[in-house]
Amino acid sequence: MLHPKDLLKKLIHIEDKPERTALAFSIGVFIGFSPFLGLHTLASVIVAFLFGLNRVAVLLGAWTNTPWWLIPYYTFATWLGMRVMKFHMDETFFQKVFRSGTEEGFLRLDFWKELASQWPILLSFGIGSLILASILAMVSYPLALRGIRFYRQKRGRQ
Repeated sequence: MLHPKDLLKKLIHIEDKPERTALAFSIGVFIGFSPFLGLHTLASVIVAFLFGLNRVAVLLGAWTNTPWWLIPYYTFATWLGMRVMKFHMDETFFQKVFRSGTEEGFLRLDFWKELASQWPILLSFGIGSLILASILAMVSYPLALRGIRFYRQKRGRQ
């Protein structure tokens, strides 16, 4: 996992305009926090290639979503999506599915089929994570731009 200071060091050494580097980074953040789990790295490389963005900056942005964040982030994103959709899940169903997962295993196909049968949960997951990914991308652009400009200016004085 990259420490924020190491992340910024890598970003400031990219030889591109600060605005383009910050944009590539923020697009990577969007991809990294999008609902497309398991496809973040591949999507980042494809988007960087298609739009002529710096691949390193896009990948650094995508990799800000680390395994430590996955469960809390996507749980909150699903909750947000449920609020936006005004979807209320039957608590007994959730308890039954969770009990099934803990007793028989979360990697079991039947567990995932049962969970997927509740399509509003999946839709809530997608909508909530797209909303949050958009917010995080919009916040990361000015922060990355400011950090890149600050350190490049500091480096230029030395």
